[in-house]
Amino acid sequence: MTARRCAWALVLLGLALMLCGCQTTETVYVDRVAEVRPQVAASLLRCKAEPAPLGPAARQRDVAPYALDLAAAGRDCRRKLGSVARIVGATP
Repeated sequence: MTARRCAWALVLLGLALMLCGCQTTETVYVDRVAEVRPQVAASLLRCKAEPAPLGPAARQRDVAPYALDLAAAGRDCRRKLGSVARIVGATP
């Protein structure tokens, strides 16, 4: 009976050794996250210049072109901002 117990003890010891061989002792912790910034073209970062304000000697015929140039500058800036928002992934 003792031989039988010794045989089972050796079998169980062998199984325990095989199971321990599967365990890994190396634990890898990731503590840093890489931030990836999307590339934005330099042309999208500059808006069309706003026209200079009209002087006191401006005539009525100067007002309409000034208003159109002002609207075009705002439209250009909003278009570029929308493009940058799509590149970055934000909703405009």
